[in-house]
Amino acid sequence: MNTAFTTAFPSTAVSVVGALDSVPGIYGSRPRRLPAWTRRQIPDPVFDFVVGMTSGVRIAARTGATRVTVELAIIGIDTGVRPAAPAVLDLVVDGAHRERVFVPGAAQTLVAADGTVTQEHPPVAVTFHTGATRREREIEIWLPHTTTVELVALCADAPVTPPRDDRPVWVHHGSSISQCGEASAPTRTWPAIAAAHGGYSLRSLGFSGNAVGDPFVARTIRDQPADAISIEIGINVVNGDLMRRRMFEPVLHGFLDTVREGHPQVPVLMLGPIPCPAHEEAPGPTVLDDRGRARSAGTPAEIERGAMNLRVVREALARVLAARADDERLFFLDGRELLPDTEVADLDDGLHPNAAAYERMGVRFAAHAFTAGAPLVRPHV
Repeated sequence: MNTAFTTAFPSTAVSVVGALDSVPGIYGSRPRRLPAWTRRQIPDPVFDFVVGMTSGVRIAARTGATRVTVELAIIGIDTGVRPAAPAVLDLVVDGAHRERVFVPGAAQTLVAADGTVTQEHPPVAVTFHTGATRREREIEIWLPHTTTVELVALCADAPVTPPRDDRPVWVHHGSSISQCGEASAPTRTWPAIAAAHGGYSLRSLGFSGNAVGDPFVARTIRDQPADAISIEIGINVVNGDLMRRRMFEPVLHGFLDTVREGHPQVPVLMLGPIPCPAHEEAPGPTVLDDRGRARSAGTPAEIERGAMNLRVVREALARVLAARADDERLFFLDGRELLPDTEVADLDDGLHPNAAAYERMGVRFAAHAFTAGAPLVRPHV
């Protein structure tokens, strides 16, 4: 192709939206969804890997190019299945989805749970066709929501400049149910769908297994520009049996206090857990049975000693919200309004929604949060 423009990453010519940090890799630059100062506070290597997974992260630019190529290495999780699942990239042009590209598992580097590299592959070049005519467009290349990446270079057949995006910014924090590894594509996670419906620019802090009220995540949200904020919390606390109710409520208060330090007037929506049959009454921790379905390894007697199931989580959330009733811009949405109990058949592993369920959840969230007069829509002053 005619490469009239080439830039290496990290680049000042384009924006990597949703990344708050980047670190050097073997071939290029690895985006991360938390700022650099958090690295020393992240408690385990799995969480560190999750921070590098690019759910909601996209390369954004303005250009008159008709073709754009991004060179990147894709680093996926080795699940033991061969070939590994493809990684998906989406092109959005002027707010409308235009093209989808699948990078096969054989073209990825794979990493086992213990950090061992089990398959190596050099960077690949992915080309998108942005349009037939040379007019200025706003483009977003959404990176895979199921992998980490190393961005090497971007090439185009016309000059590329930083984007002009005046949409309000929505910062969302949550668990794997917000990172949405089961979604069909990066623009089909439920937060991406909701953001598109509502006309918001998403900043996704959905961290699989790690929505537990970490103070460094609260400080990250505090320090980022935001016009709307939402926080999905509860299931990971139960999954890992990480804290008792005595601690959970103060942690929630502390998290909200920190967020409010930076955003005293921004609407904040607390999102309670969606259904999880294994943990509605039984406490954590979560284990998988021989069919790969979630079940509880806890004992009901632990509930009396302060252990948490989802019923207790919802009660704790209600108590925290009631104690903060003077905050007129703090709202609550029961996760069962996004995924009702009648739809638990779409939890294929008993815990995570499948792609079809995420589609519905995104539309429902947008209707609840982003329509006129809804909680996350700031009134015009």
